[in-house]
Amino acid sequence: NLVQTIHFPHKRHDNADLRLSAYGGVAETLDTDVDFEQDGGTALTLKDIGWDNESFQPPIYYGLRLSYWFDRAPSWGLGLDFTHAKMIADTDQIVTVNGTRAGMSVAGRERLGETFSNLQLSHGHNLLTLNALYRFFPADRFETYIGLGIGAAIPHVETEINGIGTSEYQLAGPAAQGLLGVNVGLIKHLSAFIEYKLSYADIDADLQGGSSLHVEP
Repeated sequence: NLVQTIHFPHKRHDNADLRLSAYGGVAETLDTDVDFEQDGGTALTLKDIGWDNESFQPPIYYGLRLSYWFDRAPSWGLGLDFTHAKMIADTDQIVTVNGTRAGMSVAGRERLGETFSNLQLSHGHNLLTLNALYRFFPADRFETYIGLGIGAAIPHVETEINGIGTSEYQLAGPAAQGLLGVNVGLIKHLSAFIEYKLSYADIDADLQGGSSLHVEP
């Protein structure tokens, strides 16, 4: 999941080591393959599905982070990061499909809507990660930092297949992210930062009606 993020101010506690941050911006998702299985002989791979992000449509894209920088090693820190993005597939798009549907071989291009009447993670392609952080020039007003994190994907899975709908949060698989940012001190206890984040998730979702899907955004 390719994410470019513009962040808003965050507050510092008096010791300047513990920080609470809030951010928003634009999230972009690269095209991905979706593997879909259903009882009755259906096992399909739908290739290069495009996803809309609708970052500024309710519920908007946002994130929260609690970070701590160590006193004895001020360049190093840890951050607990929650990111709420969205992935919405246009079911009118034409995709390449391979596999079997109800036991019959399928190979070619067709509307995504031939398989999914609805396919989205729109009340949250949620990621919860613990990040190791490193900052350059920690005593300066301008801090450049990098980070790597691992955690879990907790999407709100919304699908409809042959009239059978799924709409629920699921603990769907592992997630990872890397980030690069610049933090600028404004006034005491208040700063702003801009950040570029690259995220990955391996999502296995169970659907109603004996179906499942796998996607790696």
